[in-house]
Amino acid sequence: FWKDLNLNWLSSFKLRASYGVTGNNAISNTAAYATLIGSLYGGGAAYNANSLGNSDLGWEKTHSTDLAADFSFLNNAVQLSVDYYTKTTKDLLYQIPVAGASGFTTTWANVGEIKNNGVDIELTTHNLRGAFKWDTSFNMSFNHNKVGSLGADNTPIHSGFEGAGDGATASNILAVGHPVNAFYMYKAIGVWKSQAEIDAYAKQCGVSKLTFQGSQVIKPGDIKYLDVNHDGNYTLADDRVYLGQPTPKVTYGLTNSFQWKGFDAQLLITAQTGGKILGTIGRAIDRPSMGAQNNVYSWWKNAWWSESDPGDGKTPYVLSTTTGGTVDSRWLYSSDYLSVKNLTVGYTVPVKSKMISSLRVYASFENLLRFDHYKEGYSPETANAPKTTAPGGATATGLDYGGYPTARMYTFGINLSF
Repeated sequence: FWKDLNLNWLSSFKLRASYGVTGNNAISNTAAYATLIGSLYGGGAAYNANSLGNSDLGWEKTHSTDLAADFSFLNNAVQLSVDYYTKTTKDLLYQIPVAGASGFTTTWANVGEIKNNGVDIELTTHNLRGAFKWDTSFNMSFNHNKVGSLGADNTPIHSGFEGAGDGATASNILAVGHPVNAFYMYKAIGVWKSQAEIDAYAKQCGVSKLTFQGSQVIKPGDIKYLDVNHDGNYTLADDRVYLGQPTPKVTYGLTNSFQWKGFDAQLLITAQTGGKILGTIGRAIDRPSMGAQNNVYSWWKNAWWSESDPGDGKTPYVLSTTTGGTVDSRWLYSSDYLSVKNLTVGYTVPVKSKMISSLRVYASFENLLRFDHYKEGYSPETANAPKTTAPGGATATGLDYGGYPTARMYTFGINLSF
């Protein structure tokens, strides 16, 4: 019936649909078993427990649905694919905290359900034809994820990086209704500039003094946190907030290809938006109480020093001991970036030889440029694994503890065909 519609601009149209279930057991082969390790006891050979087992441990299962449409326009000069997908992962393989009396901090278990849904868009255009050719390929992926359940009682699971005084309640959390491994911490909103400011807020809260985690008294120069319940006592239980997710909400890719006579060039640009990264190297060089003689970031030149010299209003007193190495939003940054990922330029040399059928010389440049707002490390792409001893450590994401920068590479080569 397409012919009857007389849609000359529409070259083709196709609908696709799929459903499937896949399994995942990509953890240690011995995770289900209690293991032993050799040791010494009383001068002789012995064994002691090395890990907890879980005889009920099973496969993680992902139920996937995909609905898609493919379009082609203007004699295939423009091609468009749109996919809507859902992925529901059940019996999630995750490291959960266990009672300290067991002698261990975590064990593997199947917990809960995670839901992902999103849209993938891919657009290909043949912009110019003839002696000079130009093709463009653009893709964009939207993703939304949420924790659907966490076992019978939906108890949240903490993971990631533990700051000083944070106990087992680390930087990330797996909680029902929120993104996977959402950042959950104190939100820094400035610095207490004077005692008068502290006293005024304490009066609003109906208390005689402001305290941090029940014992430390807030002083000028300390970090000012969001007081969620407005009681003048900043505690892990009442004053942490959800501050974004480690995975980006949208990722992008753009490739342009050019050809003219014997010359060719390809340019790849990638980007992402909507995610966060925690620069945990801040525990060493970006926190109060670290001392004025240590290596620090440049913004500590604008720190609070006195009520008459309050600095930039964001950087606390370097000698403050009230909050110390507590994990907070001062180390949390947007992981948005735009990167010129690859540029390749080549030339195919015309040859007239019985031995050589083609000869091409080329130069390729990787990671040429990047634009981002991440100040705590080298690149928002360098998020690396957190401490594996923290609850959920092996499955936590979005943490950068001094990760190496992405290398800029220059490659020159020759392609020969005989």
